[in-house]
Amino acid sequence: MNNFQDAVDLISRSNNIMLATHIKVDGDAVGCCAALEESLTALGKKVQILFLSPLPSWYAFLLDHKVPVLGVDLSPEQLMAGGLGNYDLIIIVDTNSFSQLPKFDAYLKQKLAPVLVIDHHKTSDKLGDVEIVDSSAAAASCVVLDLFRFAHWPITPKIAQALFTGITSDTGWFHFSNTDSRCYRDCAQLTDAGAKPSLVYHNIFQSFTPQRFRLMLAMLNALKLHFSDRVATQYLTRQDFKTTGAKFEDTENLIDECQRIGSVEVSALFVELKDDRIRCSLRSRGKVDVARIAATFGGGGHTAAAGAYLPAPLDTAQNLILEKIKSQLEP
Repeated sequence: MNNFQDAVDLISRSNNIMLATHIKVDGDAVGCCAALEESLTALGKKVQILFLSPLPSWYAFLLDHKVPVLGVDLSPEQLMAGGLGNYDLIIIVDTNSFSQLPKFDAYLKQKLAPVLVIDHHKTSDKLGDVEIVDSSAAAASCVVLDLFRFAHWPITPKIAQALFTGITSDTGWFHFSNTDSRCYRDCAQLTDAGAKPSLVYHNIFQSFTPQRFRLMLAMLNALKLHFSDRVATQYLTRQDFKTTGAKFEDTENLIDECQRIGSVEVSALFVELKDDRIRCSLRSRGKVDVARIAATFGGGGHTAAAGAYLPAPLDTAQNLILEKIKSQLEP
């Protein structure tokens, strides 16, 4: 409770607030940002969201304005020089790791303003002067909702829609192992406050572009099973993106497709990036701790969902991950 009070005090003393989150922004990240922007603006604060990668189109319904993207709309040098303004508080949501904040980490390290972290991951670089971290929460949106309750801030329909999106996104519409009764209670309250579940479901799960659908087909064509069909690997090359016309953000949640195979306990998706690194996303049904695997490569996440960046080529990256998975698999 002390951390909640410290967070409220920090916000009360601030007038110009920046909201930021991890690269490859997902539903939980944008949901937290949208909800906090709405509430803090109502409190009379000037609020600026900054994304570190483009917002996937299926989350655009949560925001009624375009959010600048670092490296696209302004350079890291412009940010460092105050090109986006000066702030007396920076709020980081859904991450507590420098590795998840590329190009923004140098700005944070200047210590120009106090930092408030709101997160639910175990991985931590202790970025915040004040931190509200609950690793038992299925989503950072659950933690933000707890802050709203503590502070007695109103939950408008727009805020409810944003936090509902965050929770349902991070739980895979309640089918991931992190789903618990707390998620259902939170979503019940948010539905009563004005969230529209059918609209959220349509936007997240039924709004593929043809390009994204073709990218999924390319990924499925690369599917391989290992260790008696207990581990699935898939990959996407730079050529796949050129051929399909899809974007990097179109990869979100595609890794979950191979988990339809009943024997698969662990899955990995490898994506070839423009800078020659390999982005690896990992999922587990619980017995294998993929956060521990990701951490060995400077990444992080949860026991059942994590990610890291690996050196190219694809074969090398896959072998590194398969070796780590093998060491945790039970006979």
